Amino acid sequence: MVTLTLTVEDVRALWGAAADRALTAPGMTVADVLDTIGPREDPAIAECLSMLTAPAGIAGCALDSFEVRAHPVPGQVIHLLPVQEHGAPLLPAANG
Repeated sequence: MVTLTLTVEDVRALWGAAADRALTAPGMTVADVLDTIGPREDPAIAECLSMLTAPAGIAGCALDSFEVRAHPVPGQVIHLLPVQEHGAPLLPAANG
């Protein structure tokens, strides 16, 4: 098990990095990005974090699960699976 705890200090920088990553997916449009991580002015923090922290494939390993727990909403979990062959995460469906 690997645990990573983060504190978001710059929401706009987080959104920008997540949007840049999302736009590298084949066929991804700006509208898709907005549906996935929200607009820069009101970003979906957990989805942005998922976009940036989803692990790439690890040789000889199968990814069993990946989740982002957003606080202060107790128990909110964002799942982002599966991972594409080249290691980039598939995008979650818009609004969950």
